[in-house]
Amino acid sequence: MNKYSIAFDVGGLFIKSAVLNDDGEIVPNSYAIFPSKSKETKEGIIEHLVFIIKQQTNGILDKDFEITGVGYAFPGPFDYESGISYIKGIDKFEEIYEVNLRDLLINRLKQESSFHSKTSNDFQIVFDNDASLFALGEYVSGKAGGYNKSIFLTIGTGAGSAFMENGKLVKDRQDIPENGWIYNQPFKQSIVDDYISKRGILKLANELGLSTSDNEVETLAAMGKNEDQRAKMAFRMFGEYIGKALNPYIKSFKPDAIILGGQITKSKDLFMNGVYETLENKTVNIECSEETSLSTFKGVANLLKQSIRRKE
Repeated sequence: MNKYSIAFDVGGLFIKSAVLNDDGEIVPNSYAIFPSKSKETKEGIIEHLVFIIKQQTNGILDKDFEITGVGYAFPGPFDYESGISYIKGIDKFEEIYEVNLRDLLINRLKQESSFHSKTSNDFQIVFDNDASLFALGEYVSGKAGGYNKSIFLTIGTGAGSAFMENGKLVKDRQDIPENGWIYNQPFKQSIVDDYISKRGILKLANELGLSTSDNEVETLAAMGKNEDQRAKMAFRMFGEYIGKALNPYIKSFKPDAIILGGQITKSKDLFMNGVYETLENKTVNIECSEETSLSTFKGVANLLKQSIRRKE
């Protein structure tokens, strides 16, 4: 019997998903994007999550298969071990604050007889931070495999981060911030997340007298590539912020490489010079992921396998 897992990369606007086989490879044509419905009621969010699990399962063409697990890269704050969301005050997933998503989803899926009949005996649902799962995926089959120590930074609506040594995530050590998260660390006038993020670069552009019609980084990047000097300056300064924000952790953790991912990394040509100029350690390698979500999906499959092995 062929075994599959379903991976989800959850954002405030969209949920990206893929089905993976037992070797951790993404099943062709299984990649899909769904609306996140993050502003729905608790019931609406749960129903939607169950719906897309069933949708992805129905797309599996094998006649004889079982689902070993479902894994979520979920934004924080979140108790990943217990499956409880603590997201509040950021206009997404407000209605599932302090809700145990794992318990609710497992109970709801048990009521779906057609789905439940396709699950393995050790079926489980796991959660982790998107940057941690991105790191696991990049180590398994991405840019990080050749390095002993790496810092991962995903840049999108916020600054996700993870630290890895010899293929293992490091979350509780003196040479890194708590949980491996730099987003809430002091930086300039506030914290890293206010500068290394979508709102950070849009604020830079605004301070340079530049605004976009749709408030999207992609639009700003197109302007930069079309030689708009203010847009180019905004990205360069953004790169300088990234370098300055990373310097303390490069000094303490001493990584061989920095692996960048996230939506804004697609505009790397506009900001990498700024990063290189401000890095104090010029010997550390900087790599950019080809496709953050695909690495995240592979990280989910890896996490599920680890979780199942721990229970055996």
